[in-house]
Amino acid sequence: MSDNQKNRVAINENRKRVFAIDAEVMTNKALIYSSRSIIEENRSMILSNYAAAFMGNRQLANNNTDEIFKNRHAILDNINTQNDTEANFVNAQKNKASLDFLDHRSKLNSEVLEISKDIAEINSKLIEINERIMASNKRIVDFNSEQIETNTDLLTDGLHEEKATPEKNTELITQNRSKMADLEIRVSKNREKMEELVNKSENNSKSLIENKEKIHEGRAAIMKNRDKLLKNRFKIMIKSNIRTS
Repeated sequence: MSDNQKNRVAINENRKRVFAIDAEVMTNKALIYSSRSIIEENRSMILSNYAAAFMGNRQLANNNTDEIFKNRHAILDNINTQNDTEANFVNAQKNKASLDFLDHRSKLNSEVLEISKDIAEINSKLIEINERIMASNKRIVDFNSEQIETNTDLLTDGLHEEKATPEKNTELITQNRSKMADLEIRVSKNREKMEELVNKSENNSKSLIENKEKIHEGRAAIMKNRDKLLKNRFKIMIKSNIRTS
């Protein structure tokens, strides 16, 4: 078999191998975008849960706390003391109520500071990720520029196929085989990582749905507390009317 015949057989084998690699690479691309879709959905749900928990439930709960202590002070204000000892006791209870509220608020401040610190770190990480995305985008642009230049050279100067030799063809075929081997290894590793990523994303989706359900349950508990504090306020109003009549 001549060198040209050997090269022809090798090129045909490589073409089949390239076709198989193409299928695997494009499958990985589809899986990557599918997983990115799940990740983006999860991120949207995270932000939605965050807003519902922090801007919604938390504000409702904090408002309940304010009104509970307004009720406490109103209850204490409506107590008729008979002597200095009783008056001092009531006033000390007012101070205790204020301190209970301030202690609670101070602890919440500490928690919010820690949460804000974590969010700031996440934001820094997101900025870093965005920079990596932009760098990846630049690689695409640079690659496209190089390939456009190659096309331009082929159009203006041609391939110069007349200068080809069996030896040069064999060298090119060998280089292609080496590149295919590297591609096959990378494709396999990417597929393994993809499966792990999809599993993690699906588990995150389940956790986020559970979080949303807990947020709804928390809101129901907050509103139940509000019903109770409003009943107390109604009782305070009745007692206050009786005392002032």
